[in-house]
Amino acid sequence: MTWDKRPEGDVAGGSVTYATATARRLGWEAAALTTCGPEFDPARELPDVPVFLHRSPATTRFVNEYGPEGVRHQVLLSRAGPVHVGPLPEAWRHPDVLLLAPLAGEIEGALAPTFEAEVVGAVAQGWVRDFAPDGAVSPREWRDPGAALAGVHVLFVSQHDLPPGGPQPRDFLTWVPMVVVTRGWRGAVLHTRDATHEVPGLPRPEVDPTGAGDVFASAFLVRYYETGDALESAAFANCAASCAVEGVGASSLGDRAEVLRRMEQRQRLVEDGEWDE
Repeated sequence: MTWDKRPEGDVAGGSVTYATATARRLGWEAAALTTCGPEFDPARELPDVPVFLHRSPATTRFVNEYGPEGVRHQVLLSRAGPVHVGPLPEAWRHPDVLLLAPLAGEIEGALAPTFEAEVVGAVAQGWVRDFAPDGAVSPREWRDPGAALAGVHVLFVSQHDLPPGGPQPRDFLTWVPMVVVTRGWRGAVLHTRDATHEVPGLPRPEVDPTGAGDVFASAFLVRYYETGDALESAAFANCAASCAVEGVGASSLGDRAEVLRRMEQRQRLVEDGEWDE
């Protein structure tokens, strides 16, 4: 969990906030395993979501600013400690879907094998961030992807996550069967070991793009568990993310009916030649 600093004040964020809220809006039961400081009240910020946490001296805090083409400039103000599975009860160690989503190196080693999950996804950002002494965030090369990605089926990578000249998205297919690169309003690129597919998005007026990648990841995994169709899941996730950018924080997430309505809208645009799929 994080506090994201905005002009109007701190907003609850972090991958667990966006991912669990998305799953709930899509009709799923979801829980969060996280770490945060004593001032964070999960019952207030994540109502109706079971939260299993390890209290840390501080909650992770970011400042997010967006430039041209959606490039994000981030500053880390404080960081929570590592995530521990100790607080998690046995009943939650066998989920249908597991999403691993560190923000600043909170996951150490291979976490997925400690669960029995049918579908496992991982968001790359927390493994590929470097932090300057002033907190400025920059991309760095992933030091040991093989260990972190043990047991993972789908890796989600933003187009801005990886440093220039380092490993490219398809290189991670050594460890996972699928890699999805999110590209903001342009949609996503789905890499499998057999092919690469461009999946157009559904551009919407952006109020706050923070968390859209986490919404995408959560929606993709939900739909992939339901259908087994990676291309449909990417289109579904694009439409879920298009809802997320229309409001601050998790305030504008769409329910299943809204996401499916946008799927139909997106398909009409593709059929009318607006995009070449």
